[in-house]
Amino acid sequence: TLGHWTKPREGLSEDPLINPEEIWYTDRSSFVLERKRRAGYAVVSNFETIVAKPLPPGTLAQLAELVALTRALELGKGKRIAIYTDSKYAFLVPHAHAAIWKERGHLTTRGSPIKYGDQILRLLEAVHLPTEVSVSHCKGHQKGSTEVARGKQAADQAAKRAALQNHDLIGIATLVPQTNLPETPSYTEGETLKAKSEGFQEDHMGWFQKEGLLFLPGNLQWKLVNSLHATI
Repeated sequence: TLGHWTKPREGLSEDPLINPEEIWYTDRSSFVLERKRRAGYAVVSNFETIVAKPLPPGTLAQLAELVALTRALELGKGKRIAIYTDSKYAFLVPHAHAAIWKERGHLTTRGSPIKYGDQILRLLEAVHLPTEVSVSHCKGHQKGSTEVARGKQAADQAAKRAALQNHDLIGIATLVPQTNLPETPSYTEGETLKAKSEGFQEDHMGWFQKEGLLFLPGNLQWKLVNSLHATI
């Protein structure tokens, strides 16, 4: 259990509340379609979708995770609510990182502003809105019929549908052939230097331009072309 001193408020627990008014599950979806990153988030219960919305193209996974948890906290205003997230990053923001960042004035050890600082501040403000709240970490992509597993499955599907709302992508997605490209592209040293020099952003899925376009490495360009050609 994380230390009491790390918590930004009383009435916040990492252990699920007993007999809460609501049990909600948060998730995000972040993927690349037609070289553009699409993202969305969702908050669901075991009975309904509370909210599910797309996020601007190019939104990275960690930011989407923060948005999902923030919205759950905001919508839980005045309630005793139990929230589940499979994002260790989002989970640690209210439980552990808050006290550290407050001590440093919301700066990193190098003195620069923390990443996604504005969204993190909004989350830390929202954590005070429920009467009592638990934010618990659970495994993602769970199989089975437990309440948590079903809730996470519903949140995952709702977030994916939300991400596809951008530019009518639900229909487009069914037309894009499966290219079997790796989830994480492999870049040469030269390609990595080029990406850095041109201001691209890196996450676990590769290097992206600010507009959300994936920087496709040379070793995958021909594979993509050949795969698309085979479908014509």
